[in-house]
Amino acid sequence: MLASGNSERAREAFEKAIQVNDRFAEAYRNLARISLSEHKYEEVDTLLTKSLAADPLNTWALTYAAYSELLTRKFSEAIDHARKAHTVAHDGLASVHIVAARALEATQQPAEALAEYRLYLQEDPKGRDATRAREAVARLSNPVPK
Repeated sequence: MLASGNSERAREAFEKAIQVNDRFAEAYRNLARISLSEHKYEEVDTLLTKSLAADPLNTWALTYAAYSELLTRKFSEAIDHARKAHTVAHDGLASVHIVAARALEATQQPAEALAEYRLYLQEDPKGRDATRAREAVARLSNPVPK
């Protein structure tokens, strides 16, 4: 249903699955994917928090929980989820370091942000965020005196 583009029917099916088993992590993740496509970031965060309660080391859920928290200005939570994602294999999800770096910058932690940008560049030097990461590394490595 989700693959066919019928997100309304898919949403109903995943919600029904959760009614049957409220610890069905994959159903929460699929609902979060639908909410993500609708730019409902608070909802994404809520759904992924429930998913992580049942499956705490799911890299996709950790990464997108961090992303939704960054967008909803829950910076501490975004940092925590991003750091936890880094403790498990996260192939294809190096962007979690960009999320962490942005949240760290927002909380006035430039040295830690710099480290996250560098980690991103180590893991995905040609990735879609590589230019942003290189610019941030240059900016944070040579701060302008106040």
